[in-house]
Amino acid sequence: MPHQLRSEDLGFLERAPVRRTRTRDLHAPAEVIFEQLAARPENWPRWFGPANECRYEGAPPYGVGTMRHLRLYRLIRARETLLVWEPGERFAYRVHETSARGVTAMMEQWTLAPSAHERTRVSWTIAVDCAPPVHLLLRVSRRHVDKIFRDAMERLEGMCRRP
Repeated sequence: MPHQLRSEDLGFLERAPVRRTRTRDLHAPAEVIFEQLAARPENWPRWFGPANECRYEGAPPYGVGTMRHLRLYRLIRARETLLVWEPGERFAYRVHETSARGVTAMMEQWTLAPSAHERTRVSWTIAVDCAPPVHLLLRVSRRHVDKIFRDAMERLEGMCRRP
């Protein structure tokens, strides 16, 4: 049965008890990266390793207020609400409900910014409020999450370079 998470505004990205940001420069235009991050949820399993399924509810156009379904590691299901949809710049969502216990509030944000040599700086921020055992799990899994991000950015960059 889904576990309802606490609703939070975008300020949660700054005040959450657990916050992690990972950043990487990709050799791809921000608009193309945003297309894969936000406009093509069905492609998440191709570049984001833990994702098995990703889709929006309803018909396009998608944007702020749209609900998204995500399944990770074949076990964890989440339903998310899109909070920010700024093509080529920013994409953020909050987890509305999940099958995972121990998380009370969660939000993620992807930001895209120009960087040197025709690259785009991609930053991924995770903001979480959770029970102590989940907090401990997040602390000890930092290296694993770093690897997930690195691998995901390599695959995403490759997808963005293809015609």
